[in-house]
Amino acid sequence: MTMNTTVLSSKPAARLASRTILAGAVLALTVSLNGCGRSDALPKSVVQSFEQAFNADDLEGCLALFDPEAQILPEHGPAVSGRDGIAEFLKNQMTPVVSFNTEADMTLIRNDIAIEQGHYRVRDVRRGSDVEQGKYLHVWRNRGEGWKLYRVMYNTDYARETEVSVAQASVAEDAA
Repeated sequence: MTMNTTVLSSKPAARLASRTILAGAVLALTVSLNGCGRSDALPKSVVQSFEQAFNADDLEGCLALFDPEAQILPEHGPAVSGRDGIAEFLKNQMTPVVSFNTEADMTLIRNDIAIEQGHYRVRDVRRGSDVEQGKYLHVWRNRGEGWKLYRVMYNTDYARETEVSVAQASVAEDAA
C-alpha cells in the first residue's frame, strides 16, 4: 500500500514538473521569436544619419540616404522627386551658418517600411538662436541595402508671414 501511495503522489508532481518545463519552453520560444522577427524601432544611427550629413554640408552623403523613388514633400511647394530634384532642393537648403537638429519622438518598423516622427529646429549658429521649429515625418524603406529615406515631410510651427494692405482708396479711385 505504501508503494501505491508513493506512485500516486509522484504522478501529480511529475505532471506539474512537465507543465512547468513546457510552459518555460513556450515562453523562451516566444521571446526568441519576437526578438528575431523584427525590431520595433529604427537604430539611432539610421535616425541621426540625415541630420549628420546635412549639418556637414555633405550633399553626396545626404543623397546616398535616399531611395531611388524618394520624394520630399515640402510644406509650401510641390513634391520634389528624383536624384537631381532632391539634390537641387537640398543644395538650396544647406548652409554652414545654419544647423539642423532633429529628435525622433517615435519610430516604428513593419517589414520593409519604417516611420520616424519627431520634431526639429533650425538654428542660426552665428546668432546662436533658433530661426525655425516644427514637426517632421520620415518614411524609410529597406530593399535589402539598408534603410533609405522614401518620403520626407516637414511642417513648421510658425505661421507664414503675409502682407496685407489696408490703405484707404484715393478719391480718384472712388470716383471711377
